[in-house]
Amino acid sequence: MATASSRSPIGLWPLALGATGFVAGFVGPIILNPDANQGPLVGIFITGPGGALAGLVLGVAFRLLPVSNAQRSKALVIACLTLGLGTLFYCLPQPAVLGHVIDAQVEECARPSSAMPAALVEWEAAVERVTWTSPPADWKETALRNVSRDTGVVLSVRVIRRSTIYQHRKPWDFRRRSASAWMMVGDVERYYASDAGDDCSEYLARDRALYAPFFRRSRSGPNGRARAWPPTDTTGFLRLLELGPVPGEYQRLIEARQ
Repeated sequence: MATASSRSPIGLWPLALGATGFVAGFVGPIILNPDANQGPLVGIFITGPGGALAGLVLGVAFRLLPVSNAQRSKALVIACLTLGLGTLFYCLPQPAVLGHVIDAQVEECARPSSAMPAALVEWEAAVERVTWTSPPADWKETALRNVSRDTGVVLSVRVIRRSTIYQHRKPWDFRRRSASAWMMVGDVERYYASDAGDDCSEYLARDRALYAPFFRRSRSGPNGRARAWPPTDTTGFLRLLELGPVPGEYQRLIEARQ
């Protein structure tokens, strides 16, 4: 048995585990998940201090246990490896949401112009709050003109259930796609639709069906992104997703889940 003078100092445990947690939590998100919101803050505020605290507890515990100094050193290495690998595993990116599929029934239909007043109030309030940019002088007139001339409709649909489509990003399943189980919803949601023009009778006559809501990107800017803020296109101004058909891949993923 090692004597008290030959035992490794207690302070080595919080130092080693704290450093391991800090480095793994700081560097891990930067390398493994650069899009994560927390980034290196994991190491600074969570795994670094947490590792130091755990090291202090383990250091005291192993100082009191009747084990050899070699066994303590081996336990410290194992603890550091466990913390480091566990932190790196935690930093691996979660699946990204590609889209949703909804099982819905159309209940109401209206022209986009009917939603203009409420949308205008919301955007005017947003413009008042924003101080770091200025909208174009004619943004309001342009938006109202585009919405009033739009040939689509705004649908209120009863969403019975929803499935989420994911793209996995961990090394062992990178780019694999999957569909979640159906989640029961039962709420009424508003969407934009234009596949049948502005004929509301066509939409109201439809049976319950599957749809894939998507965000219509404006063609006014590079990469399909709108240059103007507030947006002056119909879906952007009214803050609506557009209902579209379910892509074949999404359909196959849902069927494979069932």
